[in-house]
Amino acid sequence: MNEMIQEQERAEKFFRAMQRDAERRRREIARQVDAYTAAETERVQAQAERAARHQVEYESRRIEAETNRRLAKAAGAASAALAACRAAITRDVMEQVAERVRAFTHTPAYTGWLEASLKELSAALGGEITVFARPADTALAEKLAAASGIRAQVQPDESIRLGGLRAASGRRRADDTLDSRLAGQEDWFYQNAGLSIAIE
Repeated sequence: MNEMIQEQERAEKFFRAMQRDAERRRREIARQVDAYTAAETERVQAQAERAARHQVEYESRRIEAETNRRLAKAAGAASAALAACRAAITRDVMEQVAERVRAFTHTPAYTGWLEASLKELSAALGGEITVFARPADTALAEKLAAASGIRAQVQPDESIRLGGLRAASGRRRADDTLDSRLAGQEDWFYQNAGLSIAIE
């Protein structure tokens, strides 16, 4: 029982470490966005002031209109560039996390985690269940089910890329895959990383 608790604590520490890393990256991106926005705003304002000093009132209004158009275009281009940067950073962060998760599946801790997951799925669904595992985990899931006395038919599922299990019993379904957990972390990262873009 202590081993299972320790395994769960290790898994929780692992996911907390992922969240801390994502938060650090979010702060760095926010700093870069602020610096870029300030520099671009200062450059555009300086350009507009130089032009306004050398023109009559009519020419000033025309240049102001042109400057506003350029500013809007630059802001749109900057927003697009920053959005692309945000997407690239998010992809990079999630791929790094996925690599760590893949490494986790090659540790003894993963076997304990998979066993705990199997027991939770069995308890949640009750009775005989159909368990879906990535092909590399099918034999291990069968062995763990037999050792735990869980009535389960284990089937390979190519859609599970990282690891973990899905289970079904009748119409009831449960998903405890690392894939779905990582997808949940990606949603969390988008919502909490502070990578929103506002150029004024």
